[in-house]
Amino acid sequence: MNFNITANENGIGVTINKVNLAKDLSSFLILQIQDLLNKYKVVVFKDQQLSDEQLSDFAFRFGALFVPDDKFPVLGSQDSNNPIVIVGNQAKEYEKSYLGHQEVLPHSDHQWLKCPSSASILYAIDIHTNSAPTIWFDMVQAYNMLDPETKSNIDEIKSITFNPFYRPFGSVSAKYVNRNIDIPPGDTFQHPLVRTHPLTHEKILYLNIAYELEFVDVPYKIGNELFSRLYEHIINLSYKYEHQWNNGDLVFWDNRATIHYRPSFDSIIRRVLKRVTIGGEMPY
Repeated sequence: MNFNITANENGIGVTINKVNLAKDLSSFLILQIQDLLNKYKVVVFKDQQLSDEQLSDFAFRFGALFVPDDKFPVLGSQDSNNPIVIVGNQAKEYEKSYLGHQEVLPHSDHQWLKCPSSASILYAIDIHTNSAPTIWFDMVQAYNMLDPETKSNIDEIKSITFNPFYRPFGSVSAKYVNRNIDIPPGDTFQHPLVRTHPLTHEKILYLNIAYELEFVDVPYKIGNELFSRLYEHIINLSYKYEHQWNNGDLVFWDNRATIHYRPSFDSIIRRVLKRVTIGGEMPY
């Protein structure tokens, strides 16, 4: 097997070249992919041709697939028997597709659950010209670049991300919750604002800037000010990878150590991908 890589200069994002995931799933390749995922957080494969079974089999090499719980809605949970979710615009041949053409704010998948997913995969099926890229932010570097005082202040804070799927779809954006005005609906789970990666042992700023959230036992004014500072810190982060999609691209990312973002694009443009998600553990 001709195995070589092209790494992004700023340390997030790597492309594994000349690999056919339908045929080349040796133990050596699986271990190398996991090592590269740990190091670069986003791994790209070009020119893939995978059936749904082959796509699921690839994901299974890295853990059990994420299965939605009916009590805690997520994207695609209406069809919980199918691990493949269509992320598509103008995807009329599919019975169900999600996210359309609108902006998708920076987030990690399932952060509002007790056990958020560990990794996700997007596989490009039909991408037309001028569709949107996907951008990943390195949240290990987001933590590393904080000043020592901020690190000390946030290391023991717990956060709550409120499940956006209890609200009307598309109505939620990043907001620090003021409980005197509105408490978002649904069950919640507390997670460390600074979590530890179970494989690399790196510290991660485990914070999305897409949903309603709060810091546990932190007064609203202090918490809102802290969230605003962290929000600006993340938005201005230089450690990010922007992927311009082509048909046959498969991107595999660490959902613990990154957040990802998609800008809006023209509603008439067709953009169809398949997503598979790998289950995870309780953050610590």
